[in-house]
Amino acid sequence: MKKENMQEIPWGKETLGALDTPINDLEKKALQNLDVDKLNDMAECLFALNNRHYGPIPGTYMVMCVEPGKTWCVGQLSADRAKPFILFPDMVYNSEAEATKAAETLKAEKAESVPCRNI
Repeated sequence: MKKENMQEIPWGKETLGALDTPINDLEKKALQNLDVDKLNDMAECLFALNNRHYGPIPGTYMVMCVEPGKTWCVGQLSADRAKPFILFPDMVYNSEAEATKAAETLKAEKAESVPCRNI
C-alpha cells in the first residue's frame, strides 16, 4: 500500500490508523448500525493478522449479506479502523451460494494467501 493513500498518524502515537479511501454506498449501509468500539477491536485484530500493516488483507475474501434474504456481496477484510472490510459493489448476488463461489473464484484468480504471522 502506498503511503500517500494513508492519513498521517501523529508521531509517537500507538494508534491504529485508517486509509483515506472513501467508503462506498454498500459499506456505509453495512457500517451504519455497528458498534464503533467493537469495530475498533476487530480492526486491531486484523492489523495484527496483517503483520502490522494497514489496508486490505491478502486472501481474506468474505461474503456479507447486504439485504437480509435478498442480496449478498463479496468483500475483503481490511486492517483499517474506519473501514474493516471492503465491499465490492460490482460483486452483488441474489444468493449466498453465488456470492461464495464468486469470492472463492476471486481468491483463486488473485492467488493470494493469508499472511503468516511472525512469532
